[in-house]
Amino acid sequence: MRVAMLDSVRLTVIAVMAYALARWLQPRGGPLPLLAPLTALLVVQVSALRTLHSVWQRVLAVAFGVLTAVALADGLGFSWWSLGLAIFAGLAIGYGMRLGDQALEVPISAMLIFSLGAANEGAAWDRILETLIGAAVGLAAGLAWPPVRVGAGREALADAGHRLAGTVDRMSTDLREEPGVEDAEHWLSDTKQMLREMTRTDEAIGQAEESVRLNPRALTLIDAGVALRDGLEMLEHFDVSLQTLTRAVVDSVRSEEEDEHVLSDPSVRVRLADVLDELAEGVRVYTELAVADFSRDATPRDLERRLAELVASASEDRHRLADLLAERESGIRQRTLYGEILMHIDRLINYLHPEHRERARGRWRSRDLAARHLPARPAGLVRKTRRGVRQASAAAGTAARENAATFPDRGPRPQ
Repeated sequence: MRVAMLDSVRLTVIAVMAYALARWLQPRGGPLPLLAPLTALLVVQVSALRTLHSVWQRVLAVAFGVLTAVALADGLGFSWWSLGLAIFAGLAIGYGMRLGDQALEVPISAMLIFSLGAANEGAAWDRILETLIGAAVGLAAGLAWPPVRVGAGREALADAGHRLAGTVDRMSTDLREEPGVEDAEHWLSDTKQMLREMTRTDEAIGQAEESVRLNPRALTLIDAGVALRDGLEMLEHFDVSLQTLTRAVVDSVRSEEEDEHVLSDPSVRVRLADVLDELAEGVRVYTELAVADFSRDATPRDLERRLAELVASASEDRHRLADLLAERESGIRQRTLYGEILMHIDRLINYLHPEHRERARGRWRSRDLAARHLPARPAGLVRKTRRGVRQASAAAGTAARENAATFPDRGPRPQ
């Protein structure tokens, strides 16, 4: 609610500023320049990069729409079929130029010019001017004071981590209360649902990633997006492995005798529950580490130390579980399923190792300036241009040295 209120105030101020500027530049007696605040509202996006992209798309869309209407109105006038032709031409131009969400603005602008009197050239240029004013105000505001969405991404990741840990806790609780096949299948359903719910977390983190790029308000938070993304990817991998673990448990239960399945042994259930308790707490600590580790000077050593302790404890419980499973009398199929269960537990424990987070931190903090502030494609173009400039500079230096060696200085000329 607080973010929505701040956005509302920010957009209102930007729209009023655009209207006031357009009204000041407009000759007296003209129509109210309401297109300027409308354009400003439409071009301002959740990040500076998106605002830049939206501005040029909207300006091109309006300009081509107006030019299409003027060109058709001069020779055809207004009628139902000329209106349809303008709409078709505008759509063709919008989609042909790949204007994205602004493609419909081309025929909309054409229809508005027709509605103002077909060949009303003054209205056409007024529309272009108002669009330019609104786009300029929106661009200036979007670059000077872009919003920072890190808080929403941080909350979304924290919520996803706590919900995933809660799923593991429920599995552990059920294991201590003699669960059956239905309980194991319910675990499988929970892990599938959890993976689907992470889509919303992905969207929030995507906005956080974009909001810190080219944002003067987020100079100390430039690692925030990639840090949160790394945390989300770990949770997704963890949930997928947890899902395969529950599938292996379900298969193991179904393949054994009704009174002799793996969940019927209290000692095995308790040891597996102990492992899951450590994993659930490990997910919580890892999530806390992910949401606290995105500033340039962040060094959450206490959380890393706690996570290392949980990983070590879970590994010990896993070895005790392996010893219990090895003592059970079972056939080749059951031993294969036991091995699969242990393999998935090993994978879950491995995801929580703090060393992975340390390596990721070093990797994203060593990125160059272009990679930190720009998307992948523009950053690649900047790096390619930079390499080309360096190579050209080196070639020029080599050529100068060779030229100096070929034509050595013979000393001063005689007077």
